[in-house]
Amino acid sequence: MEPSLGIIGAGKVGGALARLFYQANYRIAGVYSRTPHHAETLATLVGSNSYSSLQAVSERADLTLLTVPDDAIESMVRELLNVDWMGKGVIHTSGAVGANVLSPLMERGAMIGSLHPAFPFTDAEIVVANFSGATFAVETESSELRNWLESMVHTLDGHVLNILPGAKALYHAALVLVSNYTVTLYAAAEKLLTDMGAERTAVDLALNALLSATVENLRQKGIPDALTGPLVRGDVGTIATHIDALHRIDDTLLDTYKQLARLSFPILTARNISTEAIERLLKQENNDATHDS
Repeated sequence: MEPSLGIIGAGKVGGALARLFYQANYRIAGVYSRTPHHAETLATLVGSNSYSSLQAVSERADLTLLTVPDDAIESMVRELLNVDWMGKGVIHTSGAVGANVLSPLMERGAMIGSLHPAFPFTDAEIVVANFSGATFAVETESSELRNWLESMVHTLDGHVLNILPGAKALYHAALVLVSNYTVTLYAAAEKLLTDMGAERTAVDLALNALLSATVENLRQKGIPDALTGPLVRGDVGTIATHIDALHRIDDTLLDTYKQLARLSFPILTARNISTEAIERLLKQENNDATHDS
């Protein structure tokens, strides 16, 4: 039987998840927010009631979801210590914080864990409309809670990625690399092109098409075959021109370019492509930069 859910935190994550699970026929036992109006609005959307205390929500729910900012979790835990947690579960939805932050509640009888949706929560409406197929990181040492969480994920047509205790920071760093820093690299590429006089609209059309094709390559071919470009071709001459051009305008971006090249070496090795000439070039340019200074 599906657990009833208590939602503590009615922001983007809490709002979207509450609506998604409500649409999947989970009963929302109650909603709490530091901003009562937010709780009232969300409760209306999911056929529930808003409450003026965290404890009131957790007492009514089989499973409490702490959908609050990372730095608020510990204070929430302290406020929930007086709840009778026997037979109940409590999870948070942080990507970076481990489930162990909830340990004081486990000592009170709670099953504890974390459930992190690996999905960008920019807008609740967009999330609700496009969430099918998303992956959730599941972290718990309770078999009963794991069954609850995996069933919840599958109900949303989602996928489960199991996280070992203590591995949350590395997990989250991996997501930041592929999601957040893709935006950073896009912005750097956009600036290079607009600074040389290209129109912003044309630049974004080019970069968006390139990025979409890259993502599709990853879907279709995976690693290592999705990688293209001068590294794969062993085109040292082209790489040398890149390094020279970047050295003239932005040493920080040049260093990033070199490090990304080196991070690509395992992919090249997997495709039986030698990295020796590329590494010699990177070292040579480092030495030249040292002499220039």
